[in-house]
Amino acid sequence: MDKKEALLVWEHEFGSLEYAYDITGRKIKRDDYMVTNQVGWVVAYMRPLSLGGKMDDGNTIILHHHTAYEKGENYPIFTVDCVEYSIQYDETDDFYYIEKTNHRVDEI
Repeated sequence: MDKKEALLVWEHEFGSLEYAYDITGRKIKRDDYMVTNQVGWVVAYMRPLSLGGKMDDGNTIILHHHTAYEKGENYPIFTVDCVEYSIQYDETDDFYYIEKTNHRVDEI
């Protein structure tokens, strides 16, 4: 996805905000799409395309680049910073969403 398309996703999710936070609470900056720094971000697919996810708005999410790396291709459960998240699908309106579970995965 090029930056112009990614900024449309940003606008849809965050409006004209310069800074926002992804689902894990990591701070991201509008201008730092695909930048590997403390506030860089990417557009990711909640259900990976390789696992049957669709390339549409109902399956995209903005994630800090570290969050996207930790999520990887994991579906429907993934862990970021020892916190477990669950990807849910709403069949009625054809979109995915993420919920934080009550499970904490402690590092050994």
